[in-house]
Amino acid sequence: MSSDVQSIITRHHPGRWSRTLAHRPKADLPFDPFQVPTKACLLFDATVYIDQLKGELPRPIVDLVASRTILHGAPALTELAVTIGALEPADRRTQATLTPIVEVLTRINPARIIAPNYEIWLEAAVMAGILARTQAIPKQDRRKFLNDTLLFLKAADTGPVRVSRNSRDLDLLLQIKPQVGVLLYDKS
Repeated sequence: MSSDVQSIITRHHPGRWSRTLAHRPKADLPFDPFQVPTKACLLFDATVYIDQLKGELPRPIVDLVASRTILHGAPALTELAVTIGALEPADRRTQATLTPIVEVLTRINPARIIAPNYEIWLEAAVMAGILARTQAIPKQDRRKFLNDTLLFLKAADTGPVRVSRNSRDLDLLLQIKPQVGVLLYDKS
């Protein structure tokens, strides 16, 4: 275990990251679905599920999704599932919100769900901590980057292209680890 920690610290030495990372222009980010390698699987961010349920997923992303194998990351699914417990049961709008989320979670083939292992959790925690510090995130919000970093590193580990509308946070992650496959989009 200690060698895992040392290896992660060597790869992401916190001392190398002392300045706030600037967000890059959208033109410098991976927004082109035609650049996704032909045989690449896709790994969805929670934003993809949400936008798909709302009918706000852009047509080029819908077309890409229809032609690819989809993997589902446990951290993104937990972001959806937390809604089940968080919404007020007595609110008359709750059932209409929960029904499609439960249907999505129920339809997912468990064989297509991928989960981060211990080493990815450690690396994600270090990277999320670096970002929280360099981006001056208040202490109570310092876990903000953790799920995004977990999915990002799981994509790096297993090879799918991570699809997300969260261009701000993924821009920062790509500045730390630029070789990870990512496809970003804006709502349609």
